[in-house]
Amino acid sequence: MKPSLLRIAATATATAALLFDHGICAAVVGSGTVAHAKRQTSTIDRSTLNGKLFVGYQGWFRKPNTDDGNSHWTTDTPEPEVGHVGVDMIPDVTGYPEDCLFDTVFTLPDGNPAQFYSNDCDGVVDLHFSMMADHGIDGAFVQRFFFYPSEEPNGGWNRVLENAKDAAFKYGRGLVIEYDLNGAPSAPGSSVVADTILADLASLSDVLGSPVYMHHGGKPVVEVWGVGIVTAVSADDAAALVTALQAAGYYVILGVQQAWHAELAAGQPGGYGPVYALADMLQPWTVGAYDRDGYPGFRDGRQATEDKAALAALGIESSVVVWPGGSNSNAAGDPAAFDRFPRWNGTFYQDQLDGAVDVVRPSFIFGAMFDEVNEGTAIYPVLKRAQLPTNQRFLGVDDDLAPDAYLTMAGDAAARLAQVWASA
Repeated sequence: MKPSLLRIAATATATAALLFDHGICAAVVGSGTVAHAKRQTSTIDRSTLNGKLFVGYQGWFRKPNTDDGNSHWTTDTPEPEVGHVGVDMIPDVTGYPEDCLFDTVFTLPDGNPAQFYSNDCDGVVDLHFSMMADHGIDGAFVQRFFFYPSEEPNGGWNRVLENAKDAAFKYGRGLVIEYDLNGAPSAPGSSVVADTILADLASLSDVLGSPVYMHHGGKPVVEVWGVGIVTAVSADDAAALVTALQAAGYYVILGVQQAWHAELAAGQPGGYGPVYALADMLQPWTVGAYDRDGYPGFRDGRQATEDKAALAALGIESSVVVWPGGSNSNAAGDPAAFDRFPRWNGTFYQDQLDGAVDVVRPSFIFGAMFDEVNEGTAIYPVLKRAQLPTNQRFLGVDDDLAPDAYLTMAGDAAARLAQVWASA
């Protein structure tokens, strides 16, 4: 088994596991604040992150029993089975290439089997980037876990990244490589983390040199997620990584715990405060940090006040994370984790998008995630409640929502944030 890839929200003093709670979605979309600005469906400006909305893209789903590593559709069995499945939501595979789909044991209400897809099949990544373009989402941060380079070629990770590059070019989107430190070895005082990532970037010169690759401040952008969260990587080694990336000419974004600024004080456990101060941009990870009722206070007290002041003092730019809700019951084997953070028929997501655009106004918005059905944060089309299998519990979106409702919300927010930056 791989180390857990579950991303986590953090408190001021420690990281807490991303937990979900059962709830019922009942509200209706529409805060009255959404302005349908013109979406950027033509080729985006890839020289800056400012005024954009990007989505995190896992791209890690594979057909089981192939040579392409963990399928991520399952947990502890070779193939998804009733009681043994790694996702809480089922993708709506309408429009997917037939040869990229496979039947499962999960029975839909019409008696047909639910189908899953494989990311390394030609056409899947292309379709996903076409969805981004059609809805005005600016592009994707493609996730690259620390151990991916050692799994090539069987992991197929480079193939997915190449397909993402080609699709981003085809549809005029932008692309960033985001390293997730989960899986990094605990080797304090060594240069293994920095050496591994720099060598991997050197091997991906065709992606980094592509016209689709995002730049900011004249430099290619690289994100490193998990500094201060994945504590196997010490503060000293994280600082060495940031310094090495910047020396190599990269603009460095750090994905950090949501209470990061509390660690700036001297003597804090872990000592990651000085590492945060080295970054070019910080992206606090807020998935699981609040629910719908708690979001306004978090936005006004944390994001718009405490974070803003700390960032200004450091002279660092920021990115805000938004997420539609969450559920990871099947992957965690925990019935109580089913729908722990309800979507409230889209209003939870819309509230965060409105807060990011109208109140916080970051350099860019990061949508967590495009395709994360494992933890129920996906915004691409998934099955509705009435469409769900009858022999396994899954979470569906509300039946009155359009299949692309969350993509539409994200695209509208992207257009509005672009207007904010254009008028600044």
